[in-house]
Amino acid sequence: MSQENVEIVRRMSIAFRNGDRAAAFEPVHPEIEMDATRGPIGELARVYNGTEDVARFWREWLEAWGDQAYGEELIDAGNQVVLSVTGHALQGRGSGIEVGIPPYAWVMTLNGGKIVGAAMYMDKTEALEATGLSE
Repeated sequence: MSQENVEIVRRMSIAFRNGDRAAAFEPVHPEIEMDATRGPIGELARVYNGTEDVARFWREWLEAWGDQAYGEELIDAGNQVVLSVTGHALQGRGSGIEVGIPPYAWVMTLNGGKIVGAAMYMDKTEALEATGLSE
């Protein structure tokens, strides 16, 4: 089942990058809890509950930033998947200024083929440790 979880997160990530919000949210459980308290943007750093609240986070993120370029790695952790993001560059939608964001990671928790939890970490090692793995 864990490789299936990796594929679920991979498809979600690809859909998100391609701007297909419906497909990106398809594997998200309606009662998801997303912890962005460790995030780099203070006004968005909080816990989000449910798909509407999580969608609001991503709308606000995407309203502020235009084009995004990044690399990612998916790491199988059983019922969790670590989505490690590197080389993230954002372009301010209004200013056009490109800003680099340090590497970060999401730990996605899945149950029954649905993403029921997500937590952001500003360090891949911390994300791995949260799942019981280490580098």
